[in-house]
Amino acid sequence: MISREKNSVMEKAEEIQAYLGNKFPTCVKPMLPSHVSGGFWLHLPMRFCKMHLPKNDTTVFLENESGEEYILNYIAERTALSGGWKAFCAANNLHEGDVLVFHLMKPSRFKVYIVKGNGSAQADGEFGIPSSDANGKEIISKPDEKDVQGGKKAKHLELLPAGHLEENMQENGLIVVDNNKGCTASQSENESEDRASETLGVIKLSGSTVDFDNFEGIDNFSVLLNGFGIDSELSEHHRIKYYELCRSQNSFLHRNLLNSINHKLAAEIIIGTVDISEEIRSSRLSSSHADYGVWDKTLKGFEMFGMNVGFLRERLSRLMSLALESEEAMESECREVKLEQARIDSEMKNLELRLLKLKETRERLDDEIEALKENAEKHELVFQEAVSAPW
Repeated sequence: MISREKNSVMEKAEEIQAYLGNKFPTCVKPMLPSHVSGGFWLHLPMRFCKMHLPKNDTTVFLENESGEEYILNYIAERTALSGGWKAFCAANNLHEGDVLVFHLMKPSRFKVYIVKGNGSAQADGEFGIPSSDANGKEIISKPDEKDVQGGKKAKHLELLPAGHLEENMQENGLIVVDNNKGCTASQSENESEDRASETLGVIKLSGSTVDFDNFEGIDNFSVLLNGFGIDSELSEHHRIKYYELCRSQNSFLHRNLLNSINHKLAAEIIIGTVDISEEIRSSRLSSSHADYGVWDKTLKGFEMFGMNVGFLRERLSRLMSLALESEEAMESECREVKLEQARIDSEMKNLELRLLKLKETRERLDDEIEALKENAEKHELVFQEAVSAPW
């Protein structure tokens, strides 16, 4: 019975796809558990994305059957929709078994037709009825002057289930693990992608830490800011070193960056953080205190933007304290040694003066001895004259 209903829903979606014709590209995606709960990522068919979507991360617009527009983040490397997809799912009450028909009307702009799992279609005109949010309430939207495409202003959801907005705005850092292994060549592209989507593990930052032990290494590490990947802004060296820093803290260091920060600035902050961490690692006791001050001032600036660099500042503070203690100890010991040297020098000078006086005394005594010898010789002559005198 379930299989028959599933086939009926897919047939309805294919009928809609056929009705839309070939003027604009279309693709069909059945909703799996991973699409509508847990990770809230939607992988689109790879061939469709390669042929019709940008090769770089961008913003796409989804318009539902009621004409409401939703702004989502498209991750080109993953051929997937991320930031904003959860809100779209909630607003359109999507569940496992629903089938979506994506109709690419303009570059990065889709019209989405929804066929519910019970076989009913939600589409414009003959295809269906207006949609509502997860609570059965009508969606209220307002235009945003910054998002204009084709002369029509994009709309943002005002009514969302509690917590959805915060979770969509805080997608600053995801680790993605693709456990899709062992797919055979006989599997179709859609089947492979659906299997990959179903087994895709996405850890969102709902708390202060993420268990990095659940992931096998750098290959599964992706740096995201508000749902957009910024790996391309980082060199492989900086990406690896940043992964090591995040792993050491079991947390994404950029998870609390201000939403107003653009990708380039975020990448520069990450690169600067990595560079300073390496400078700290290579520092010596003789390193300049001025360098420590510059590094700490830079990290303080990063911290004001929301970067988690407190542990680096603590390490810097510790190193500066140790360096200061060592310097003070060295200065104290040097003072004592110098005082001892001065005392010894003074004694040596005193000894030198005393030795000089002793030498002078010795020379005087030598002179006196010579004089005594001369007198003794004179006495000997007088004595001999007396001895040899005539009787």
